[in-house]
Amino acid sequence: QVQCKEEGKKVLPYDLMFWNNLYMALASLGFASLRSEMSEGFAYCRANPAIARQILQFSVCGAMGQASIFYTIANFDSVVCTAVTTTRKLISVLVSLAEGDKKGLEPSGWLGLGLASAGIIGEVV
Repeated sequence: QVQCKEEGKKVLPYDLMFWNNLYMALASLGFASLRSEMSEGFAYCRANPAIARQILQFSVCGAMGQASIFYTIANFDSVVCTAVTTTRKLISVLVSLAEGDKKGLEPSGWLGLGLASAGIIGEVV
C-alpha cells in the first residue's frame, strides 16, 4: 500500500476487501470440502431455519466492520489503522465489563487494559 501510494496509485478499499474475501472464501470452501463439513453445515441450517437470520445479521455486521477497516487502511497509514482497531477492542472490553460480565478481569487484565489505553492516549496527545 505504501509503495502504491508513493507511485501515485489509488488504493481502493473495496478492491482490497473484495480480493481478501474472495481468497478467504475459496480457502474456507476448500478446507470445508476436504474435511467433509459442507454437507453437515447445510444439514444443520436446514434443521434450524431460525439460524439463517442470525447468520445474515452476523454477515452484515462483519461486512460493515470490514468496510470501515479497509477504508481506514486505504486512506490512512497503518499506525492510524492500528490505533482505530485497538481503540475499538478496548471499547468492546469496557462495554462488556459495564454490561456486567460476571467474571470481570484479573489484575493482569486491568494492567493490560491500562497499558493499552495509555498507549492510545499517547498516540493522540
